Amino acid sequence: MKSVLRIFFIVTIILGMLTPTHAQQKTRIRFEGAKSMKNLNINGQKIIRYIGNVRFRHENTRIVCDSAYHNPDDSWFDAFGNVSIQQGSTRITGQTLHYDGKTSVGKITGKEVKLIDDETTLTTQTLFFNSKTNVAYYTTPGVITTKESKLTSQRGYFNRSSNLLSFAGNVVMMDPDGTIYTDSLSYNTQNELAYFYGPTHIFNENNFAYCEKGWYNKKIEQTNLQQNAYILSKENKIFGDNIFYDKSSKFARAIGNVVLIDTVNRAYIYGQKSNFWLDTEQAEVSENPYLMLIDNSDTLFLKANHFKVITKKHENSTDSTYRILKALGDVAFYRSDVQGFCDSMIYNTRDSAIDMYVDPILWNDVNQMTADHITIHSKNNKINRMDFNGNAFITSFEQDKFYNQIKGKTITAFFSKGKAEKIDVNGNGQAVYFIRDGNTLTLANRSESARISIMVKGNKVSRVTFREKPSSNLYPIEKVELEDVMLKGFKWLEAKRPANRYSVVPKDFKEQPEERGNKKRLEILSSKSK
Repeated sequence: MKSVLRIFFIVTIILGMLTPTHAQQKTRIRFEGAKSMKNLNINGQKIIRYIGNVRFRHENTRIVCDSAYHNPDDSWFDAFGNVSIQQGSTRITGQTLHYDGKTSVGKITGKEVKLIDDETTLTTQTLFFNSKTNVAYYTTPGVITTKESKLTSQRGYFNRSSNLLSFAGNVVMMDPDGTIYTDSLSYNTQNELAYFYGPTHIFNENNFAYCEKGWYNKKIEQTNLQQNAYILSKENKIFGDNIFYDKSSKFARAIGNVVLIDTVNRAYIYGQKSNFWLDTEQAEVSENPYLMLIDNSDTLFLKANHFKVITKKHENSTDSTYRILKALGDVAFYRSDVQGFCDSMIYNTRDSAIDMYVDPILWNDVNQMTADHITIHSKNNKINRMDFNGNAFITSFEQDKFYNQIKGKTITAFFSKGKAEKIDVNGNGQAVYFIRDGNTLTLANRSESARISIMVKGNKVSRVTFREKPSSNLYPIEKVELEDVMLKGFKWLEAKRPANRYSVVPKDFKEQPEERGNKKRLEILSSKSK
């Protein structure tokens, strides 16, 4: 953008170069010399023709050309061949120059019209200017170059009065910070605000951004992307209706249809508002947020009132990080092998552990599980252990009004292929289970022990071991009273169980928005690699 700003000041030189000859004497164009000159009368107009090494001066601006026609009365001036306008270190060259003093409109044309100042050059074929309105513009493809940057466009517009520069038509701006491809770009030199309109592709060393409307404030280094906006990096994708970034604080905010994608951990977070802190790699998502976490065999869908993502470094490797996801308020989730509810939940990508807090309820196959705090452990993307701490209770439906129940201070459940195969109860252990003769329910067993181990096969109790101070009562099913086989704290909560993914995420759920402009992005990357 510095090169664009420099060109603005260069172009404004043109706007004061030529003024009507009937203006005050100090603004007159002064003839300095030529090899020959001739007074002509063409159609009643008094015209002076200059030929060979023609030289004019206007205040501190010098004009040189091969030949020229000058009408002092009607205030127009035409120059031809090797036209050069010099003011200090600034020089404009072309093949023809026309200036009408009455309208204050001028035009420079040529195979190559160049405006050169130190290390900055504007090259085009036609350059118009108006010294009255302080406007200059080109309508043929133009290129602005400096030592480190380059801007190309089909059209360019400079307005000194409004401090506005505008470029349109296949605009490409390249500098050390990156490259912008857009339909149109406007820049206000006073407040240093740049606006881009139409499909806009922004590349830098590590990231790509797309939008169809946006702005950049150079003075305070803030950027705003709007309309189908998204940002791609090596490991992450961010989508939103409106994406804001403050470079100084390295803070970003996305609003409206927000999607955050961690491509490494295959985690997708959705919501209507999100904040990011790039230094610490932390994020929060609110306003109807939900999450999708994909593994090789299954997908977890989760919703909450609020999400927080925290990035931490591994203790033994500063280059390696892991993420902690906090789901807060009215948490519900669904995966084919496990479903749940709680007030808050924490997921750790380092060990794939999930912790559930405040009235957690968990369902696995036929089992309903509750406790004060539940931890789910996974290995190779499969549940291999669950820890239930405080008022632990596991229930499964048996038949009619009868339920299998296991209760204790803590319960540890071990899993194989997604199904419970062993349950250890520690502290005030109690168990109710039922015995069948074939398909017929015959007996109910209620047992108590400080520690109980239960083996499970095919979702049925296959063996029970009482490890400390056991007591047991066996009831014939036809004589059992319901209170004898109902442990204190029993609740059957199947009605709350998420039935499928759409119990958690909207029915019009899409994995991610369309990456608009992706075809052109790939074309640009392909052309760069050649």
